[in-house]
Amino acid sequence: MYYPKIEWVLSKEFIEINKTINAFVTFNDKLLDEVESIRKLCLEPLPLGVKDVIYTKGLRTTMGSRLYIDFIPDYDAYVVRRLREDGWVIVGKTNTHEFASGVTTTSSVFGPTRNPLDVSRIAGGSSGGSAAAVAANLIPLALGTDTAGSVRIPASLCGVYGYKPTYGLISNHGVYPLAPSLDTIGFLAKDLNWILRAIKVFIKFEELNTKNLRLGIPNWYKVPADLRSLAPDIIDEVEDEFLNYVASLGYNYVEVEMPEAVKYVWKYFSVIRYSEATATHMVNKDKWYLYSPDVRRLLEKGLEYKAIEYIEALNYREEVRRELSRILKKVDVLITPTTPIPAPKIDEVLGREDGPIRSLLTYETIFASYIGAPAISIPALRIIGLPVGIQLICNVGEDIKLLNIALLISKH
Repeated sequence: MYYPKIEWVLSKEFIEINKTINAFVTFNDKLLDEVESIRKLCLEPLPLGVKDVIYTKGLRTTMGSRLYIDFIPDYDAYVVRRLREDGWVIVGKTNTHEFASGVTTTSSVFGPTRNPLDVSRIAGGSSGGSAAAVAANLIPLALGTDTAGSVRIPASLCGVYGYKPTYGLISNHGVYPLAPSLDTIGFLAKDLNWILRAIKVFIKFEELNTKNLRLGIPNWYKVPADLRSLAPDIIDEVEDEFLNYVASLGYNYVEVEMPEAVKYVWKYFSVIRYSEATATHMVNKDKWYLYSPDVRRLLEKGLEYKAIEYIEALNYREEVRRELSRILKKVDVLITPTTPIPAPKIDEVLGREDGPIRSLLTYETIFASYIGAPAISIPALRIIGLPVGIQLICNVGEDIKLLNIALLISKH
C-alpha cells in the first residue's frame, strides 16, 4: 500500500501528468493547512480525490457543467465528512461526465479525461477523472458515483479496482442526484487494500473463509447480437479471455440460468434511470439548452415514459432480487466481464456519447445497479494491449463477502 508523501501532489511531475490526462479539475488550495491539522492529531494524512458531483465544503463542485461552474458548497457530503475524520485529505475534485450522465467523461465543461494507458482513449465514465487519477498513480484512492456502472466501467477501462457498495450502504447526502433510486457512492483504487481501508470507516470489515469458492457465470453475460455487431471480433475476444480467466482461477464454476433477469433488467432499467434523471433536472428545464447535447437528449428521452412503466420497472426489481437470492444459494458469487470491450478512442465517441456505445459499455453493469446489489470490477484481462475488468456480484447487503472474494481472486 505504498504511496508518495502527500506533498507529491504539489510537484511539477504531478501537475504535468494531470495536465495530460485531465483527471483533476479543481485543486484544494487549503491542502497544506489541512495536512498540518491532521498531523497534529498524530494521524497520517491520506490523499483523496473526490468526484465533482460530491459536495466538498468550501471547494468548488461543478457537476462538470457550466451551470455550476462557480458553485461552492457550504457543507461536506456525508461520505467526505466521514473520510476527513479518518485522516483523508482532499487533493481536489475529479472530472465527471456532465451531471454524471454518461459513460465516457467526454462531455464536461473541462473537456475529456484521457486514459493514462493510452491518452487517445477514453477513461470511461462517469467517474472517469477518479479512475484516471488512481490509474496514473496520482493518488491512492478516489470517490466516484455509480448509477449504471459509472465506477465499474472506468475501473475496467483504466485497469483499476472499482467498487459499488449495496445501494444505501453509504448515505448519498451531499451528492448531486442523477437517478436517486440507483445512485451509489463508490471507490476506485489501484490497490484493493486502499478500498478496504476506506470502507472500514462505514462498515465493520472482517476476513471470511472463502475456500471452496463456487463461481456462477450468468447466462446473460454474452452480449446480444444487436450490440455485438458494434465490435464483434473484440467482443468475442473479451468473452473468450473471460472464460479462460475463470477456468484459470481453479475454482468450481457453472453457468447459471437467470430468466427473470433476462426478461426484465435490460427492458426496465432504462425506464427508472431516464425517468428519475429527467425528474431531477426538471428544475432546470428552461436551461437544458446549456447542457451538453448528449446529456440533454437523455433528459428528453425520460419524458417519453409513462407512470405505469415506471411503477412496473420498480415492481420487477423484486422478482430479479429474489432470483439472485435463489442463485446465490447454489453459488457464492456471479462473475462476468465488467465491460465487453476495452476503452474506445475519444474521437470515436465524441458527439455520439448517448449512442450505441453507451448501451454496450453499460451492458454488464446495469444488472447490479437495477437491484442495488454490491459489485466490484477487478483488473484482470488484457485485450489488444488494453485492460478489461472482471466483475463480481453478490447479494444485496453482502458487501463483506464480496470484498473478501475480490481480495482472494485479486491474488491470482
